[in-house]
Amino acid sequence: MPATSIRRLTALAAAAAVLLVVLGGAAGPLRVESPVGSLIVSSLFRLAALSLVGLGTLLLGRLRPHLAGKSLAAAGAAALPVLSAVALLFGPASVGGTAARPGLQAAAAALFVAAWLAAAVMSEGEEPFAAGLSMFRSQWQVPLYAAVASYVVLVLGTYLKAMGGAAACNSWPLCAGPAGVAAAAHMVHRFAVLLAGLLLLYTVAFVWRKHANRPGLLVLAGAAVILYTTEVVLGAQAALGSLTPAGAVGHLVAAAALIGTLVALSAAGYHAPSLPMIAGASQAVALPALRPPGEVARDYLTLTKPRILILLLITGYAAMWVAAGGFPNVALSAVAMLGLAMSCGAANAINMWFDRDIDAVMNRTRKRPLPTGRLTPAQALGFGVLMGALSFVLLAAAVNLTTALLSLGGLLFYVLIYTMWLKRSSTQNIVIGGAAGAVPPMVGWAAVTGRVDWAAVVMFLIVFMWTPPHFWALALFRNEDYKRANVPMLPVVRGERHTKWQILIYSALMIPTTAALYWTGVVGQVYLWVSTALGATMVVFALLLMRERLPSQKWAVRTFIWSIFWLYLVFLVMVVDVKPLG
Repeated sequence: MPATSIRRLTALAAAAAVLLVVLGGAAGPLRVESPVGSLIVSSLFRLAALSLVGLGTLLLGRLRPHLAGKSLAAAGAAALPVLSAVALLFGPASVGGTAARPGLQAAAAALFVAAWLAAAVMSEGEEPFAAGLSMFRSQWQVPLYAAVASYVVLVLGTYLKAMGGAAACNSWPLCAGPAGVAAAAHMVHRFAVLLAGLLLLYTVAFVWRKHANRPGLLVLAGAAVILYTTEVVLGAQAALGSLTPAGAVGHLVAAAALIGTLVALSAAGYHAPSLPMIAGASQAVALPALRPPGEVARDYLTLTKPRILILLLITGYAAMWVAAGGFPNVALSAVAMLGLAMSCGAANAINMWFDRDIDAVMNRTRKRPLPTGRLTPAQALGFGVLMGALSFVLLAAAVNLTTALLSLGGLLFYVLIYTMWLKRSSTQNIVIGGAAGAVPPMVGWAAVTGRVDWAAVVMFLIVFMWTPPHFWALALFRNEDYKRANVPMLPVVRGERHTKWQILIYSALMIPTTAALYWTGVVGQVYLWVSTALGATMVVFALLLMRERLPSQKWAVRTFIWSIFWLYLVFLVMVVDVKPLG
């Protein structure tokens, strides 16, 4: 069986295992109380388990030729469908059962995720699973120890929750409850969290020092840091009694995913060849010696794309102002904007890491730090992952969990959906990918209110509708750049005329979209009339752009520049004409 097919099967099985964790965890914390809801959750749970059984059986049959003479690896592979079949015996908690069921279910599901992620990683070579358990040698066993510690954390945490042991330790990080077996179990749980963190820290340092030219390992290590941080933040909220039902599901999923990621990191580190890399990723660029610290700092700042960052922060802060009905709290604003800046900057840094090959051939981007060799790919990726993790911790701890999750969601959407998938594969890259840039207003709104209301959704839509005409205008006068980089921007694939019609259509749609904010009741009539007039100017620019023909680019440049001022002005008039609360 081709290695590509094996990877696809194992990836599908890993996805089914994660779904198992989500469904099993959602049944209790989200309180699916209706008979219909319970039936849907339990049915989907069993469907995911059956998928694991089927995929495991199929994969085992396909791998048989590769496993001859490798009894240990064969036994491990055979255990995968067996482990999956066990899930059929443990339905989600909503269908009844013993108090220990959630703990057993979470423990089994975490094993599924770890086993299948490791299988996906180890199937990279021509001889899948050939390494067997030889990975237990060398320093790559450290992430396995971290995975074991995390597994203890998961099992103890779910069991204590199921047994109602939360009252035994209602503080964090130490335990302030009455002494007893439950309190001791809580302390063992927290010691395991600390141990896992120390082992993870050692692993990340090892990967950074010894394997900085293997982006696959850096991504897994960074993902482990983010998942561990998420688990700790949500665990602290659970201990303090402030964790929402949705947060409880996220806590369980983060714990299971962390275990799987650590196991995959161990397998990827030992098992040759390494994880797939994009073109040129294996070649580290030597840095000039003894560069002034100011130059280095300037290059790291460049990774965040400061001009774009400022625009995103303006939309986020304006949303905070509208949500507060006036001047928002200064301390809250400072922390929220710092966290948002770190998250957006992290997304931009990872984008530069992934796009360094096309940046090198585009005139607009060829002087960035990576194409010129002023920073290495490993430095850019590490900077982005670290900034993203710190942003989540800061927002979750100092603002609220909703804000942190929205910000993290925008980062992941920009990196995974836009940068790594759509940008190089679809003419709709900007349309769909624009959702990531539209998240900051929702982040700002949630920072003040702790939730997402209709006004925040409308602000999201305003930025979402603005993004295509803004970037398509840029693509028109940078058309040759995108052709040279083989990026399927709309002017490259569909031509100039079609692109200009799309700019006109989206510009027209921006008028009712901006006006919709008035009907949510958060702004007054001044905003309604001014935003409508601003929308009309975008239509005028689009009409003038229609008359222009390449190679003339005057109106393409003017439309692009005006679109930036347009967004500034729309959010400024929101602030000016906001309706006070109450």
